[in-house]
Amino acid sequence: MVLNITLLFCFGCQPDITRLENSQFKRSGSKYQNIYVSKYQGKGPHNKYDEMEFLLPDEKKKVEKSIVGFAYSGFDKTVGFRFDDMLFPNIDIDATQVNRVTWLGHASFLIQLGNGDALVTDPVFEEFDGFGWLGSILDDSLKRLGPAPIKAEQLEFVSGVAISHNHYDHLNSSSLDGFNNGTRLYLPLDNADDVDFDKGSIIEMDWYTKTSHNDTTIHFLPANHMSNRSFSDIDESLWGSWLFDDGVTRIYFAGDSGYSPIFKDIAQHIGNIDICLMPIVAYPGSARYMHMSPEDAVKAGQDLGCKLFIPWGYGTWSLGYEHVNEPLRRLAKVVEDVQPDFIIQPLKIGEHVDFVEQFTGVRN
Repeated sequence: MVLNITLLFCFGCQPDITRLENSQFKRSGSKYQNIYVSKYQGKGPHNKYDEMEFLLPDEKKKVEKSIVGFAYSGFDKTVGFRFDDMLFPNIDIDATQVNRVTWLGHASFLIQLGNGDALVTDPVFEEFDGFGWLGSILDDSLKRLGPAPIKAEQLEFVSGVAISHNHYDHLNSSSLDGFNNGTRLYLPLDNADDVDFDKGSIIEMDWYTKTSHNDTTIHFLPANHMSNRSFSDIDESLWGSWLFDDGVTRIYFAGDSGYSPIFKDIAQHIGNIDICLMPIVAYPGSARYMHMSPEDAVKAGQDLGCKLFIPWGYGTWSLGYEHVNEPLRRLAKVVEDVQPDFIIQPLKIGEHVDFVEQFTGVRN
């Protein structure tokens, strides 16, 4: 498909902001919409895994609803969970490494490509900021379960940061402030007003647009989700996913997304993908339309033609309706049942994967 990409400069709002727009998605009014609606509507159960028990008897503890009651499920979502068990014991952040992905917790990844470019996705190394901070004061499920393994100041070799959408667990201005001067920030359209970023230039991108970051091609792709920073700005900024291509390896970061035909659409536009970084949390009940369960994420990985699948989202917050211990156990059951034709490699926080030849192969 030939895209009509419009390049605009935003004067008077923030310095050095570039917009890459796709004329296919001209919109009326201020609201953005998903391309394909998720098939999961209502509270469910949606499939057999929703009715399976993944908790141990001593992990079931009823609790009363808090003042805010964010993602209240009627039980303690962290009893039996040990954050220290989630941490990789020998975190190795090395600026000289290439062909490496390091999970920094939740949706944050350090991606060191084979060409020497280093980028980070959705860095949130603090508690929530702004309105989200107030929520975390009122509801423990909005507090981190443990400290981030690293701060942005330790990533001085990173030259680019990509944000999937503006929810507080994905966009954090205080974390962005720690990156070096000259760092470029990649955002979905209309997200620049949600950050106070003066370290470098800002590129706002529409779905199915691309740009160059040094020797890396960066694609911004759709996701099945939504956006807001408060109650008054729902869907007034775009959300999506990212693809980083150094000419040898293609790495896809899904952001938050519900399962829908969007993944087949991405594969049709982009071709097969080598490494897929996929969310597997916050899926029970009605939340399923904009988040993926482990079985949804595996299906999306199949749609995308992944070779290496790395799950994320678990163990940093208890934001979802599920117990923190459930997603990885459910993923293991899905793998046993489905036996997907790609490698699935869960990581501990701070653990890395070095690419090997079998992860890349020949692309379509």
